Amino acid sequence: MMKTAQTTLSVILLLAIVAGCGPARRITALHEEVEAEYNAGNYRIALELYEEIIELEKSRNREADGETWYRAGISAWETGHRNKAIEYLVQAGRKDTSGERGYYILATAYREIDNLSLEITNLENYIDNYPGGDKADEMRIRLFDTYLESNNTDRALELWEDLEELAPGNAGLLESWYELNRHLGRDGKLKDIARDLYNADNTNLTALEYLGDHYFWLAENRYQEEFTAYEQNQTRAQYRQLLNALETINENFRISRRYFEKLWEIDPRPSYAEYLRNIYLRFGNEERAEYYHRRSLEP
Repeated sequence: MMKTAQTTLSVILLLAIVAGCGPARRITALHEEVEAEYNAGNYRIALELYEEIIELEKSRNREADGETWYRAGISAWETGHRNKAIEYLVQAGRKDTSGERGYYILATAYREIDNLSLEITNLENYIDNYPGGDKADEMRIRLFDTYLESNNTDRALELWEDLEELAPGNAGLLESWYELNRHLGRDGKLKDIARDLYNADNTNLTALEYLGDHYFWLAENRYQEEFTAYEQNQTRAQYRQLLNALETINENFRISRRYFEKLWEIDPRPSYAEYLRNIYLRFGNEERAEYYHRRSLEP
């Protein structure tokens, strides 16, 4: 009886070993197969194989290693499975497996689903770990924008030191820099930024509006100042000063007009028409002033 029991136990143990060896051998074979598919860029097949490995490990009450999760995440992303990509790359991170491509994918994926906090986390992870990475400049620019979106102005200002050299000709980055300075009340910097922004994109509404408004009020305030001075002191000297000032005043009105005419061509808003009306009034052109007055009243 004892011998029979021992024999039965031995058979059970043998069967268990054989059963355990089956998945183990299959996992080993899958790793060899998936390595070739992944390296060849056959991500659909690679994803299927990595998911099979994950399930086989689960059937053995074990978890797949971090590299398996990581590559499964990348394969999922490359085949359009965003949610799987997030899930698998997060699992890889929990096993201390991450990489440049993974951080980039996670940052992009979280942006797509509008999760600003986790997007920032992965942008920062990328830059901290791969400051010279292939996507480093792109990630820094996006991180700057996310700091603005989250009202984290101190970090945005700090990051600008690494971005300033990228700004010339980059309208998107310059507009973000303009908005940060406007938000912080750094009005003295706005004119130069707006000019740089206009040079980068001469159809940019932010630049056109700022410059048009700036030169309009530069002219209008000087106009009011000089005419008030002449009304209070109607001498020949004061009149000559007024005439000399009008040259600069009219030039600034002309500059403002150029910006607002361009704005009007892009988007004929009533507010732009009102500026143009006032400019033409200063030029004494009643016909054009009346035209823009009518247009400013349109819904």
